[in-house]
Formats: sequence, structure tokens, C-alpha cells
Amino acid sequence: MYLTQEIGSIPKPKWFTNYIKKVPVSEKDFEEIVFWGEFLEIENYRSLIELLKQNEDHDGIIRWAVTFVIRFFEKIGLDVIYTGEVLRKEMYEHAISRIGGFKFLGEVQSLDNRYYNIASVVDEVYRKKPIYLEEFKIAKNVSRKKLKVPIIGPYTLADWSLNQYYYIRLLKKAASIKEAKKRAREKLALSLVENVFRKEVRELIENGAEWIQVDEPAATTHPDREEMLLFVECFNELTKGFHIRFSLHNCYSDYNILSKYVPMLENCYQLALEFANRDTLNLGKDDENRVGYSELKLFIENGYNGNFGLGVLHVLDYDGESKNFASVENKTLIESPYLIRDRLDYASKIVGDPSKIMANPDCGLRTRRDWKVVWKKLRNMVDAAKMEDKVKTY
Repeated sequence: MYLTQEIGSIPKPKWFTNYIKKVPVSEKDFEEIVFWGEFLEIENYRSLIELLKQNEDHDGIIRWAVTFVIRFFEKIGLDVIYTGEVLRKEMYEHAISRIGGFKFLGEVQSLDNRYYNIASVVDEVYRKKPIYLEEFKIAKNVSRKKLKVPIIGPYTLADWSLNQYYYIRLLKKAASIKEAKKRAREKLALSLVENVFRKEVRELIENGAEWIQVDEPAATTHPDREEMLLFVECFNELTKGFHIRFSLHNCYSDYNILSKYVPMLENCYQLALEFANRDTLNLGKDDENRVGYSELKLFIENGYNGNFGLGVLHVLDYDGESKNFASVENKTLIESPYLIRDRLDYASKIVGDPSKIMANPDCGLRTRRDWKVVWKKLRNMVDAAKMEDKVKTY
């Protein structure tokens, strides 16, 4: 068998988004709670309905939101889980709102017609308050499975922000505007590591975190060597001296570039990468049918010898038609266990050791419409992993 893991977000329950937006919770929302409460066999779930009607116990409602997501993942059968990022408005804004030195400027488009609230650096950056600690404490108390905490990486946070403060400070000393911009990016990224993220990681570990996933979607946005070395330095400085499991998640990037630099990551247990989005829907364990996984070879050829979180589920809108081994429901691709199994086996041949492969979606599933399609996708992934005749331990 292969182990399976959550990679990040899933859609927030409608009742919870209404509560957060201060929209009155409707009878339809209560029906959703009852459906999933019964299906997931959540003990005493009806007390959530009373809390929502009274609208007085915010902490209690927050805990219930985390509980529903965790029981969802547990029931599906995933081996390594988290909260589906249910308490995070959006990965960038969630972090920035808890970091000093930033000023929000407005929304810009990101993935799949979603938006994030971009910010500019206007002062020295520092950690105003914990970013992920509250969420982790709840998850640790609720979960019966192994937990992996996803956090946004400092390099990506720096890349997605406007860098007014450090640029102005360094402009007078730099030989050119280009030089000032480069030095300002370095200063911001490494200041985020030292002043924000190492403090966050330390507190997570002190409270029992054993695995932290660093999300760096911007890793190859600027593919020149100096930038890639900055990405590597950020990861290494962030994880230095901490004796837990760290992994890197990256998707929709240039793996020809990334594969040359990940061997330099000094404390990286696993690379969780996106491949299903690039692949065919044909069965088969050969190069022609598994073309989407060909770039996995680059990581091996460039000397990476760690573990892989293999993206086996497409997470974006799919406009094609259903095939024999993949159906389409409301622009969501539902891959069959047989297709997923072939992807896992093909990757195992490339890596040379099936124990180094874990199955996961390409990226977070927040882009999907509802929990029912997420259930189908993840359940098929778990079924595919269990088909295998290989035995693994955590």
C-alpha cells in the first residue's frame, strides 16, 4: 500500500462561511451540518446547531469547524491530515494579517479566479501574533491521525508583496535600481525567516508539531540562479536546528529549474509536487501514457534522494469530457482508483523505492465546489493506494 496525505485546503462548509461573514445561518446550513454530522459519525454534533443559533460562543464554533474537517479526512482514510485550512481566509492574507510592517492595498487575482489582498512592506517586519498556533492546538486536540502543518513559505510571502520599505532604504547605497530591488528582496525574505517564521516554527514544535509543510508556489517565478539560491537559503535558514520533519510543497512551476536546486535543501524530508494536471487520462505505466510524470525523472537525475508527495489528483476546473477511467462532474475531474494506481506505480519505478512515495492531490482542493466531490476524489485516491501490494509504515 501507499500512504496518503492531505496537501492543503478544501472548501469551507457553507454554514461556517456564513457564520464568518455574519450572514444568518439558514435551514439549509443546518441540513448540511446534520448530513455530514451523521455521515461522519461526529459525536454530539447537534450542539453546533445550538451554538450557531445562540451566536455567542465563537471559540466553540471555531473548534467545531476544525472538528468537521478533521473527521472528514479521517473517515476518508487519509494517513496524514490537517484542518483543510478552514480557519484561514486565504494563505497569503492569513499570514500577513498577523505580521507587523505590512499595509494591505487591495485585491488582485490569483489562482482559478480567486483573489488575495496584496500588501506592501512599510516598516520592519515582525511577528505580531501567532499565525498557525491556535489552529494547530485545536487540531492536535481533535485529531486521531498524524498531523502535518502547512505554512506559507517566506520566499513566496516576499515575492507576493510590494517591497516599498526595504527598497527605499537600500536604494541610496545600491549601484543601480536593479541592484536595490535584488538586495531589498533578499532583506525582506530573510527578515521574514528570522523575525517571523522561525519564531512561529519554534512555538509549533514546542506545542507538539512533528511535521511542517512549507508552501513555496513562487519558487521558480524568477528562475535566475541568484533568486533560486535565495529560495534555498530561506528554506535552509527556516528549518536549521529544528529536529522535526519538514517538507516542501510546490505546484504549477518549472520543475526543470526547481529540480536543480532542491538537492541543496538541507532539512527536507519530502517534496510534494503537482503532476496530475499535466497527465493523460489513459491507463498505463509507460512513458507514453504517464507523460505528466516524466519531469519526476529530473529530480532523481539532479541528485534529490528524498521522499515524494505525488500529485495524483487534478484540482482545477476541468473543461474536457468524461473518459473511461475519469468522470467529470460540474467541471471537477473524478479520477478512478485504477488511473491513480497507475500513476503511483509509474512514479515508483522512476524513484526506485515505493516506500518513498505518498499520494496526495496536486494542490489544495479549495477550488472545488463542495465536499461531496472532494470526498469522491480523495476516497478514490485512498482506494488506489490500498490496491497496492506494497506495505509501508509511517
